[in-house]
Amino acid sequence: MTPESPDRSTDAGAVWGVLTWNVHGSERPEATALAAAIRNQSPDVVVLQEIRKQQAATLAGALQMRYSWVVKHYPYTKLMWWRAEGMAIMTPHLLDAVGHTEVSDDQPTRSWRRRIAQWGLVGRADRSMLMIYNLHLSPHHDAESRRSEAARVRELVASIGDDPPPVVAGDFNDADDVSIIDALPGVEHVVPAMSNPSEDPTQLLDHVLLPSEATDVTVSVPAGGAQWAAISDHLPVTVRFSLT
Repeated sequence: MTPESPDRSTDAGAVWGVLTWNVHGSERPEATALAAAIRNQSPDVVVLQEIRKQQAATLAGALQMRYSWVVKHYPYTKLMWWRAEGMAIMTPHLLDAVGHTEVSDDQPTRSWRRRIAQWGLVGRADRSMLMIYNLHLSPHHDAESRRSEAARVRELVASIGDDPPPVVAGDFNDADDVSIIDALPGVEHVVPAMSNPSEDPTQLLDHVLLPSEATDVTVSVPAGGAQWAAISDHLPVTVRFSLT
């Protein structure tokens, strides 16, 4: 059983850290490098996109975190299940009430166009909780699909409710498309630095949207460079905040 992290509550409320990262699992990033980068941020919640099932298991073990992995699509058919691209939520705390649903237009599981939303309830020893949502929306050229997916995510979050508070994170593939942040539930209190490509970032694709009442919000994104490009084509984005 994974030990609980220290109590992070303060007089201002529960202090949380959420990290999102598209790890480009098809390029086989080294688990030790991923774990070291994540461990350096000490997040309460990690949401990952483009990660294979065994990669998620190995990484969660290295981090001593609980996790939930779901398949997004099978690029090489279900017969090569180990190459399935998926998404994962990880945490050193309690992880419960996990689920996922398709938010694209009835795409087959063999298609990269298939898009899902993944969610899970994270509960800490201080009795604070979050409902975390993990997204990987359609890429830059397909704005219509991306906006449709964002609208479905908003409906999904509304149907699940706001107790515990929802946090929506992931690779939104939005670049300069401001309509996506507006369409999704939550608020981007502090805009992160550019997150892609990781060697010399020129666009922002990765986000963490918080409840409007979040305070003391800070964002951390590495500067990028060759050492980050060797891990993934995206940089991790870490958001810290307080909730009363």
